[in-house]
Amino acid sequence: MQAGLTKRVEELVELGWQPLTTTETTASLVGRRPFSWWLFVLLLLFFPGFGGLLYLIFWLATSRATVFLHQDAEGEEVKAAGDLWLVSMQEARREHFITQQRAIKQRGFLAVMWPHLLVFVVLVALWIVALRSIL
Repeated sequence: MQAGLTKRVEELVELGWQPLTTTETTASLVGRRPFSWWLFVLLLLFFPGFGGLLYLIFWLATSRATVFLHQDAEGEEVKAAGDLWLVSMQEARREHFITQQRAIKQRGFLAVMWPHLLVFVVLVALWIVALRSIL
């Protein structure tokens, strides 16, 4: 496999993609689209048990994503096709994660993460209130 193609495949493997086929100038990688937790929870609420099971079956059947990579024998550029939106989303999240980790290291955990913790506590309280009112 050529150096540019090998480097790009390694980058995608770090993001969670799995190589399906590789040749000297091409590679295809597979992965899964993100699981929609909010939709799953809503379906569980509106259709207890059955809705969640249907969404799991639907997600398993439709969530496969594929990326195809190709590099010309004399070219240095790796061309990509397929579900590139997912790759760009994962790369953007990775950059956000790295900057968040640096901020935590510089300013401390609570200084950076207090908004997330506050939202988590509020949502847990709302779930408790909702469950008490239902039961």
